Amino acid sequence: MDQTLTFSREIMWGIPTSLRYLMYLLFILAVIIFVRGLLSKINLVTNSQGWDGLKKLSPTNMQWGGFLKTLLLQGKVTRRKDVALFHGLIFFGFLILWIATDLVAIHYDTPFKVFQGTTYIVISFLADLAAIAILVGVGIAYYRRYIKKPDYLSSTKPAREKYMYAMLFNLVVVGLVIEGIRILGTGMPINERIWSPIGWGLASLFGTFGLSSESWALAYQVLWTIHVAATMFFIASIPYTKFFHLILAPFNALLTPPMRSAILSPMDFEDEEQETFGLGKLSELSVKNRLDLISCVECGRCTLACPAHGAGKDLNPKTIITKLRDFMEGVKDEDGEIWNESAPIYSANELDACTTCGACVEECPLSIEHINIVMEAKRYKVLTLGDIPAAAADATNKTKINNNPWGITHDDRFKWSEGMDLPKIKAGQEYDYLYFVGCAGSHDDANKKVVRDTLSLLQSAGVNFAVLGPEESCCGDPVRRFGDEYSFFEIAMNNIEKLNQYKFSKIITHCPHCMHTLGKEYSKFDNGKYEVIHHTELISELLDQNRITPKKEINEKVTFHDPCYLGRHHNQYSAPRKILDAVPGLTTVEMERSKDQSLCCGMGGGNMWYELPEGENLALNRIKDVESCGVNKVFTACSYCMININSSKEESLEVEDVASVLARSAL
Repeated sequence: MDQTLTFSREIMWGIPTSLRYLMYLLFILAVIIFVRGLLSKINLVTNSQGWDGLKKLSPTNMQWGGFLKTLLLQGKVTRRKDVALFHGLIFFGFLILWIATDLVAIHYDTPFKVFQGTTYIVISFLADLAAIAILVGVGIAYYRRYIKKPDYLSSTKPAREKYMYAMLFNLVVVGLVIEGIRILGTGMPINERIWSPIGWGLASLFGTFGLSSESWALAYQVLWTIHVAATMFFIASIPYTKFFHLILAPFNALLTPPMRSAILSPMDFEDEEQETFGLGKLSELSVKNRLDLISCVECGRCTLACPAHGAGKDLNPKTIITKLRDFMEGVKDEDGEIWNESAPIYSANELDACTTCGACVEECPLSIEHINIVMEAKRYKVLTLGDIPAAAADATNKTKINNNPWGITHDDRFKWSEGMDLPKIKAGQEYDYLYFVGCAGSHDDANKKVVRDTLSLLQSAGVNFAVLGPEESCCGDPVRRFGDEYSFFEIAMNNIEKLNQYKFSKIITHCPHCMHTLGKEYSKFDNGKYEVIHHTELISELLDQNRITPKKEINEKVTFHDPCYLGRHHNQYSAPRKILDAVPGLTTVEMERSKDQSLCCGMGGGNMWYELPEGENLALNRIKDVESCGVNKVFTACSYCMININSSKEESLEVEDVASVLARSAL
């Protein structure tokens, strides 16, 4: 018989029965306190609605992939390699020690003798390594937060982090010490030298102290009791401390569909009992909002990713969460006013600076949806308080009167098409595609060219499409991002009524903001469900079908800027790149911040129509990224990006849509 199959160790060595009973008693007490804390958190999250409130969290589809990735592989933590290192040391080290503890409990308290043989050897060895890994990880984490002290790691209550570090340090160090004493007290079994190297080393050290075996036995009992008490205290404290993120991170990942944060829900303006609109007091927080607030661990990733914060604006997405969280936890009255005149939680400029780019949401390892809270607070600010930037109010009025935020006469809406033979949509006829041109495509010169080039490509490919022509109006994206939900509702209802007069399979647009509004937000209204795709998606399909054939070489070195609403909010990164790759001679250099880490140009969230006094133009930081690639041309696939980068760049830098370079090669 293989001797290794019987290898194990004495469990509860030197521990009297009274202390064993104490351990079970403390465990029961810890579980009771844990459950009480968990129920308290459920009460807080659901606003005392219990199970009925929790059911409101359930999305259409559970994100099991995100759940498992977060539970077992750290989820989004790995997006930053420096953090992934120390967090991984703690995460996987803790996981191994947890498994080891469970195996010991099963072996001792049940008939299943699982902690022996190969399992014992492997787990013992890994547990020693895991302990060292945790200590190293905690050391790095402490150094980052309390010695380097970068601004983005600031904490509203530093004691919460210090408790985590101290608890982990205590559990590991005391655990190693009692392991060393046990090995010494059981006669230094030679095999322990191999599969418990740290414990063996400590035992060898303790052997030089000259203490009697009775003294070591007493020390073991005292330290074992301390270790058990600390372990039970840790379990009990989970719902009350930042250790709760062990549960919240995978749970939130399970409930949060990707790219949901930019989609707003309609308001019921016919509800006569509704006194205010938007987020004005705690009772108006959704269950998901509340879950997000208590989930934040103040890692500051959202702060680092925020383009507005990086440009010196008032916005810090982390404090958007932490200020409201601390207010919610500190105020017992559910009618606590977020916009209290004497001490409002948010400032107008803080909210108006948000471009709704989604970088904060994309980076958050806890799946927090910052944008939803920002936009609900903006809605209250505008609809209830009447606080809206003057330029935004002007753009809204122009949209209502002239059907575009620039206020250009509606008679000019279709002038961009002069010289083109385009099919205008007709009732009773069926079309594969309705091309929605958008306000920028109708009135901005650079975007007019994008529209003309795109439609020329579609015509050359024999695509069955039509345009609304003079019937087209603004989709309402800027108005909704301003926070003026009532005006957006009017615009959306008019557009839905108009669109439903015609028969088409899909809507195509070159503007990701129009695409998002028509496809994702109109769908929240009755009869407003349309399949909307981006022009790069259709063109990419036409390339695959050989209905468009690039011929002319375009010998240029370029880079591509991912628009936020095409990339992060709709997960479309491949189509525009496929178009660029199809053009002969074109060399594309990726920016360091690209795809889901792309830096916003600054025009979303209504910011295209007003300027805030603080900070600098966000596009300047993006232009620096372009210049670092050593190119003199940047491609994009967004109306807003085209306008902003064009207006912010030096003359030497060119900006072009991906459809235009394909048209130069294929037509």
